[in-house]
Amino acid sequence: MTPTRISGPITWLAVFLAVAQVLAPVVPFSGFGASPNESTTDLLITPAGYTFSIWSLIYLLSIAFAVAVVWKGATGTGDPRRLLVDLEVAFAGAAVWILVSAAEWTWVTPIVLTVMTVVLLDAARIAARPADDSAPRWLTVLTRILVGVYAAWATAAVFQNWAAAIGADLADPQALGWQLVVLVACAVVGLAVTASVGSVLIAYPLTLIWAFVGIIVTALGETTAVVGVAVGTIVALVVTTVTIAVLRRRPGTPGSALSTPPGSRHGR
Repeated sequence: MTPTRISGPITWLAVFLAVAQVLAPVVPFSGFGASPNESTTDLLITPAGYTFSIWSLIYLLSIAFAVAVVWKGATGTGDPRRLLVDLEVAFAGAAVWILVSAAEWTWVTPIVLTVMTVVLLDAARIAARPADDSAPRWLTVLTRILVGVYAAWATAAVFQNWAAAIGADLADPQALGWQLVVLVACAVVGLAVTASVGSVLIAYPLTLIWAFVGIIVTALGETTAVVGVAVGTIVALVVTTVTIAVLRRRPGTPGSALSTPPGSRHGR
């Protein structure tokens, strides 16, 4: 069954919110409140600063996706409306996160990111399902890349933000033990999501690897334990992604290329 087309205010709202999340950082960088790096707590598991440049990619992909949805009335998925709402909540959350971070509301920022992570993981579940055959192939690819990158970065960021809040008010930010627990929890969640959707949303494990490489760069020469956990997680992400991808390609495996009826893509 062809998914219902989407049009009207809900699609234009996506454009508005995608632009809003791009413009939100202007507030702290204009001197109104603290910038994100000023309002957080430096930890032993904080990724190197350059890793946060991935927001530029997220912003670009978000705007391209929103414009494409207005143009095509589709998301390239079987549940376009739900996926669009998920991403709109994430776009709005990203803008709100910047503002509450600027206000230095320590415990609000991880709550906002938790909401973002929940909706983005739901979007990942939808995007990893069989694509909408009536939509252009490029739109499916665009959606899967955006959702994969955004969901993975949110997965890493939500643990970092909760850790930063804990380190600011409840625990020693230079104590290793509790931070290793947070890092392992992040790794477990990331691996579980990768096992579920990573072979389709390849951008998800790749983005997590980017985050963990950033953690290694920060931890080198400081703490061997953090480096060890990060390296082990990267290896596990690669092995999990490759293994699931190989299993999916076997004849008769649900979702495999060989089990898809001929012509189901209508030449797309």
